[in-house]
Order: sequence, then structure tokens, then C-alpha cells
Amino acid sequence: MTKTKTEVPAGLEPLTPADKRWDFSRDAVTPGRLTAWGAELACASALVAPLANIPWQAGATTGALATGVAVLYEKARGSWRRVLVARASTWMATTGWLSYALATQPTLTTMAVGTTIWGAGAAVNIGMDKWGEATREAEQELDRRLANGEQIAAAQQGWAKLLYDICGIEGAVADPIVDRWPSGAGETVKITLPAHLNINALRGYEAELAGALHLPKGGGVAFSDGGANVPRNVVFIAITRKNMMAGAIPYPGLTPTTINEPIGFGVIGTGQEAGLNLKDEGFIAIGAQGSGKTALMKTLGLGLVRCTDAIVIDLDTSAKMSAVFVNPYLRYGIGRPLIDWPATTADECRLVIQAAKAAIAARKTEYADLLEDEDVDNLPARPDIPAIHIRVDETKSMPDDVLEGIDFIIEEGRSVNIRVSNTGLRATREYITGTMDELTPGRIGLRTNNSSELQMLFPDTGAPDMAIFTDPGTVAYMSTTKGPFQPTPAKAYATMAETFPEGSADYRRMQTLFMDAARELSPSRPDLDEVTARAMGLAWSQRWARCIPNLRGDAYGNVGPDRMHESVWELYQSWPKPTPVEVLLGTALDDDGYPIEARGAATEIPRLTEAMLDEDELERVAAQDAAIELAKTRVTPKTHDQLAVELFASLGRPAKPSEVYPLMVKAGYDKSGRTFRDLCARLGLQDRLVKGDDGTYAANNSGEVPDAAGRVPGPEDDAHGPGDAPHG
Repeated sequence: MTKTKTEVPAGLEPLTPADKRWDFSRDAVTPGRLTAWGAELACASALVAPLANIPWQAGATTGALATGVAVLYEKARGSWRRVLVARASTWMATTGWLSYALATQPTLTTMAVGTTIWGAGAAVNIGMDKWGEATREAEQELDRRLANGEQIAAAQQGWAKLLYDICGIEGAVADPIVDRWPSGAGETVKITLPAHLNINALRGYEAELAGALHLPKGGGVAFSDGGANVPRNVVFIAITRKNMMAGAIPYPGLTPTTINEPIGFGVIGTGQEAGLNLKDEGFIAIGAQGSGKTALMKTLGLGLVRCTDAIVIDLDTSAKMSAVFVNPYLRYGIGRPLIDWPATTADECRLVIQAAKAAIAARKTEYADLLEDEDVDNLPARPDIPAIHIRVDETKSMPDDVLEGIDFIIEEGRSVNIRVSNTGLRATREYITGTMDELTPGRIGLRTNNSSELQMLFPDTGAPDMAIFTDPGTVAYMSTTKGPFQPTPAKAYATMAETFPEGSADYRRMQTLFMDAARELSPSRPDLDEVTARAMGLAWSQRWARCIPNLRGDAYGNVGPDRMHESVWELYQSWPKPTPVEVLLGTALDDDGYPIEARGAATEIPRLTEAMLDEDELERVAAQDAAIELAKTRVTPKTHDQLAVELFASLGRPAKPSEVYPLMVKAGYDKSGRTFRDLCARLGLQDRLVKGDDGTYAANNSGEVPDAAGRVPGPEDDAHGPGDAPHG
């Protein structure tokens, strides 16, 4: 932050030696001083006055009058008393000598004395004017201090009156140092309260103070106690003077990171990034419908999947939170799913809870020696032992036994890096259990229908001012363990194209953000460590064989090739049938009433590497990239038709439009997938693409095919040319 320092008020700081120099004049040379110097010269030249028979009384009178005029001029200019004394002394000394010389007739001795007196006076006056510049700067600095001192006094009196009128606090003192935020949106003021008060005396007055300071909606006032080393009666007031919550802020980038650093999800008024330390804590996010809660979870999800040392599991029965992270793979075959386990049914959520409990027990036992060797209490998070973060969307939609399991994980999973975050529409016990409330330090509040909901979310600090929630994506967040320790307004990053003007650079980037994330982040996503994977068993290793039908099947669970990428369909068909959920949960019993033992093979999604591709496939990938780059760099851009034909040709085989569409988008195509399917159909009618019975298309490498089925005939198809005779 930029610190603006106002000097100590006037009278509290002594003058420096630089302020005490001889010359305290306001200008280096003035008409008055020129007159005084002329008078001195005239007096000195009176050495020859006796030759003209001038009486000494005339010289004395002239010198006295010149001295009086010069002194009055200096006084009118505001010179200090010592300056007037110095000026008068030098001029009167010259006048006295002149009178003596006129009365006694000049001699060599009197001429020498007169020259000395005149020289001394001239030296004093010239020296004063030589030092005048430095003295003038010193006076200007003193004037500035006096003015700032008045400003400080006015500001301090203003804050004291404001806090007395609004909060009933008497004797508050504002610090003269103000932190101006680099963003220019506001500042932070340090207030020292009377010794018997603390930050609690100000809580609840945010809205009243914001109104008194004439702050706009989206701006506001927030209090902070400054941390452990700050006295209890010192409070920092953050004043946001601009509406930082309007508009949208695009997600900044997809650089891989670590969960050991705070996960950024937005920007606060100072311009700094808002973030939570999700390695050491979970969070509770509360917001009404339409407040941007799902969008916030997508933003936080992007931060988590960027971590090279974190496994992300979603309990998401609506599938809204997880879909954008797994569809680039399922629909387009890009990379691998970024969410490691999307549980979208009640039974799948139960499997996650069961597996997480087993993982906690295994990690506590098998990593005990590691904790002892590294002399740490909590398991470190690193790519070979990744942290596990479980996100729960709408806790009220979870069965009671799942909620009990979530409470267990929150209580027992902390030391082995298994954390839980929850979202809900309200902060009541119907939505947030007592364990979640007591053991979840991170809090994120979005717009609610009643301020009492935020009061329950932030019980010890008070609800933030509801006026800040002017736009979707506006949040107030805090952490009771890592900070900020008070609800802090922030604007969450936007990840959806619809939040930006259509056709803008941000709009185009957001259109493909999650496909770009799948392409760029898949290589850096970690694998689950062997200890944890073994403990989770088939619940973990067969998860995709169970989840793909839930994600891409119809309402009855039927799965077909038309709802997923060809490579995904082929992989799915190659897997053996997964073990039934009832067997994994232990609810399936044999004829004797004993639980059926779970058996089966793992069905993992392999990492796609160049070693797994044959030479022809590598050439096709290179051809696709070359076509895309050429389309971007051509002086005369290729048409969408030309680009589509070239990309289908680069595949070297029939392909569905959904398979080529991501490549088109990468090359700059800004239309919807439906529009691209229409384009393919049109190219098929023009015989530029050949359509297969299974809905695939292939490039027509042999030129025109006049007899191709489904083609609209043209005049050029007549071998004998157009004529009037009927065809027979």
C-alpha cells in the first residue's frame, strides 16, 4: 500500500538549524532592497561631499531617512525582527560614519574606516540575499507543515465527531498516517479508541458509517483489529470509495500452482487477490438462488484443479458444479477429467464418504513414520501424497447418513489433509450442521434474502453491509485461522462467457476456458497415492465406470455413443462391468445373510502421452495444429467452410462434428456447437464432406462425387450441357 504521511501539527515540532539562517527574506532581490543598496552607495560616495561644501547635517538626515524607509519596507514584506535589526544596524553605521566624515573633513584614516564599514554592511546584506533561497524553501516547508497540521486537526476532529455521533464513542483519535490503496478505490484509517474499548464497539455500524461518508453502493466500510501484535483498542477502518463490485473480472490464468498457497478466487477493494488456504481449512459458502454460488464454486474449482498436489472430489447431485470440469473429456476427448470423482447420486455420495473414512484411517496409520521423521503434526501436501478436498454442493440435498459422514471427515481428516467445503442456500441448522459450523474456519457469504443469514454465517464479527451485494459474484469472506479475520468484500472472478460483452476478447477466452483448462492442466494433475488408493478400493478404482453413465446417460441410465467422444466410448466399452454399488456399500447380502465380498478390476482413465500414440496419430495431431496456426496467421483468413474441411481431413478418418468443434474454436470459430453441426450438414450437401450413416463426416479427398447420395444436382452434372430437351 502507498502510505501518505501528514506531518505533526504546528507547534509540536521544533525548528531545525536550516530554519535559523541569517536571511529570512521572502525574495532574493526586491525593488526595496535595490533602493536600500542605492542609499548605501550614495552615503558612501559622500566621501567627496566636503569638496562640494555639503553640510554634515544633510548627509545624516539623508542616511536616517533611507534607513527608515528600508526598515519599513522590510517589515511590510514580513521579515523577522532579527532581519530588521541587522538591516538597520548596517545602514545606521554607514550613516554615522558619513556624518562624522562630513563634520571633520575626510582623511586617509577616515576613508579607510568608512570603506570598511560600508564593505561590512554590504557583505551582511548580500549574504542575506544569497541565503534567501534556502530560507524561502524553509519558510514554505513551515507553511506546509502549518497547513497540514490544520488538516490533521480537522480530520481528527471529524473522525472523533463521526464516531461519537454514529457509534456513541467519545475520545477516538485518528492516526495521521493514511494508507492509500494502489487500486485508488479507497484507503485504510487507523483509529485508536479509548483504552476500555475494542473492535466490538464498532461492529454493526458499517452501514451507518458508509452512509455518513457518502459511499456508493458496492463501496463500504469494514473493520479489522490488525492481528495479534496490535493493541486491543486500535482498529483499522477500510473505506472503499468506489463500487468495486460492478462488472466482471475475467479469471486471470491457468498456471499450475500448489494447494500449500492460498487459492485465489477474486479481488478485494485494495486490488489484492482474495484467497483461502484450502490445505488447512475448508469453507462454508452461503447464498440465495441467483447470487452466483455455482459460478463461485466453478471459480474455486479452477483454483483447486490447478494444484499439482490436490485431488478434488465433488458431492454434486445436480451435476452443475462438476460438469464443466469433466465434459471437455467426456464430450470432446480433451485431456482427462479435472474433477477426480464427481459423485452425482446419493449412493455415489455414500461411496465417497465410505472411501474417505477408509483413507483417513490408512493415512493415519501408514504415514505415522513420515510424520515422525519430518517432525510435523499434519501430513504434508505434495504431488506424491496429494491433499484431498471434498466439495459438497447444497448440503440440504444430502441424505442424513452422508451428512453424518461429512461431519466425521471434518473432525478426523484434518491431520491427514482431507478437507471438506460446503455450500447452502441458508446458514441455518437445516443446511449447515453444528460440526460444519464449529470446525470450518473459512466463510464466504453471497447475497441472501435476509441479513440474518449472514449474521449466522459470521456470528462473532457481525453481518457485512448488505449494500455491497450489488452484482452476482459479490462476496464477503473471512477465515478465523488464516485471515482476513473480519468479513472482507471481494469480487469473484468470472468464468462464463455470458458475463462479458459478446465478441470481446474476454468473451472469446471464457468460451473455451474449461476446454483450455482440460488441455493445459491434465498433464499436471496428480495421481492418488498408493496407500490411499488401496484403502479406498474399488469405490475409487471403478468410479468412472459408475460415474460416466450418471453423467452422460439418459434419464434411465442408458449410455450410447452419441453422448460422448468416440475415444471415451471405446474406453468405456472396454471396461468390465463395475461391482454393484450395493456390494461396495455392504448392503448386498448372500443367501446366508452375510455381506457379499466386493471383487472386480480397476477401470481407470489412462493418461494420454505421446508414447501411447502411434505414428499416424502423431502426424494427425501435428496436421491439426498446423491447420489451426495457419488459419490464425493468414493475411486473408480462411472461411469457416475451408477450415472445417481441412480439420476433418487432418483426422484421416470419419469423425463427428462434436469431435472437430473444439479444434474449430481453438482456431477462432466463435459460433455455437449447434451452428457448427448445421455447417457440417451444409458441407455434406455440397459434397465437400461425406456423411456416414452413423452421423460422422469425412473429408472428400477425391473431388466432386456427382452420384453421391443426398447431393443436390446442379447444371454442371449434365454431361451434354444444358438444353431444352427433356432428359430420358
